[in-house]
Amino acid sequence: MTTHKTSWFGDRAVVIDVASPIDRELVATTVMRALPEAVVRRGISTLMVEMLSPDINLETDVRRVLASVDESPKASQAPEASIAPAADATITIDVDYDGPDLVPTATFFGLSNTELVQAHTSQRWRVALMGFAPGFGYLEPIEAPLLPWSSLPRRTTPRAMVPAGSVALAAGMSAIYPTSSPGGWHLIGTSLRTLFDPHNDIRPTLLVPGATVRFAAINHEPTP
Repeated sequence: MTTHKTSWFGDRAVVIDVASPIDRELVATTVMRALPEAVVRRGISTLMVEMLSPDINLETDVRRVLASVDESPKASQAPEASIAPAADATITIDVDYDGPDLVPTATFFGLSNTELVQAHTSQRWRVALMGFAPGFGYLEPIEAPLLPWSSLPRRTTPRAMVPAGSVALAAGMSAIYPTSSPGGWHLIGTSLRTLFDPHNDIRPTLLVPGATVRFAAINHEPTP
């Protein structure tokens, strides 16, 4: 049986230590199902749960949820590698490079659209951490960056709504938005891959920290 350590921040937020990416996703999924009003933020080895409603006793509910997770047979199921990508696994994401920010982003780097796409697909990326939204992975370049990715800042004005599946760049990282949400990254393409499935008890997220990601261009018309 697993026992999760908790650190409380007042009566509205708690940080939960997790043993592995699989454990983190199991706890996160259970919390989100039991407490739909809660905001869950993922770290590499922690989860933060925040309750915005003053009418709910967060401590009582979180302890109840953790007790159910700790006693669940799933906590001692098969080895991690059998139910999630290994840290050295490579995940390929097909992308239609049709994003509204493709042209200005290519211009920022002094490239054509095709050259930017080639750099983005040639670069190997690693999931540095999960956060912001369920299934959202922050991808950092592996080895030498093929472009000065870190020189591209976030958008001056964030979008009120970014469509699910949007492939983005900002501040040295790339990402795919798993669901529609506000966002301030530069949108260069679209992917149809499912990054978060709340109904999957075993593997709710496609990405895990440490996994390698490669992007593959589809339906891209070369431009000068």
